[in-house]
Amino acid sequence: MSHSDSETAMIENANGFRHHPDLAAIFKATESRQLTEQELEEYYRVLPDELPRATAAREIKAIETQVVQAVINEVFALYPFEECHAMATGKCARDVRYVSAYATLAMLMNDPQWFGNKLLIWMKTIIQAFEFPEQSHKPKVSFNMNMGQQQMAQLKPHQRSIFDTYTRLKQQYHRTLSPASYALISPYLQQALDVLSED
Repeated sequence: MSHSDSETAMIENANGFRHHPDLAAIFKATESRQLTEQELEEYYRVLPDELPRATAAREIKAIETQVVQAVINEVFALYPFEECHAMATGKCARDVRYVSAYATLAMLMNDPQWFGNKLLIWMKTIIQAFEFPEQSHKPKVSFNMNMGQQQMAQLKPHQRSIFDTYTRLKQQYHRTLSPASYALISPYLQQALDVLSED
């Protein structure tokens, strides 16, 4: 089993909590954004056994802006996006933030299928309509502690910057979240990486 397959397998294949009668309205209202503290408190009140998920969501919310900005800074230092697309910085930041927010919500719902159907399939269709630039600068440090360069070499040119972007998102959260919280969100970040960077 590959690294990504093993991570994806960690996601519980259950019905999840998306249709819970006391939470469905909150989940619907919070699509594309992080839950507020009041909403997270209600989540924990309804699902007290899921405190680790609520804790992970709090951690992600606290650092999401700086994580997304760090990813954008790293990627735009390597790829000439601005030469290829108008308003590339804002659009890329929006997309990375969407992935972070939807991944967090999917983690809270325990529903990877919803994540794929609600965001990733649609987003991949949009991405495939654009041309993405080749890397114009080499990173000053090793790209990935886990075979990143080897995987990049096997990708087609239009896949590489997407793979790089969402690998960096995963790495940033790995560095900044507690181990327990990262373990909960990591499979969803891997799911996004796998879907968005595949041909």
